[in-house]
Amino acid sequence: MTQAAISITTGGSRIAPEFFPIPPRGPDPHFGISRSSWYDLESRGLLRLVRLRKPGNVRGRVLVPYGAALALFAKLSAEGAKA
Repeated sequence: MTQAAISITTGGSRIAPEFFPIPPRGPDPHFGISRSSWYDLESRGLLRLVRLRKPGNVRGRVLVPYGAALALFAKLSAEGAKA
């Protein structure tokens, strides 16, 4: 599976974002994974999410590194094919 095959299409050109935010509800638009599943992957140590917030704030944004997620799914797919 190549990165070009999974990239999103915008205005006729293929673009893979460096990071994308986890949506508040529903699956994300890139991989179709729910918010709780992203947090589960992080808690199991399989992926590291990026948190952005202003100093002193409790709330902020949680971002998923696209390349790391793509690499993780490729690795898990390869391991699943071997089993």
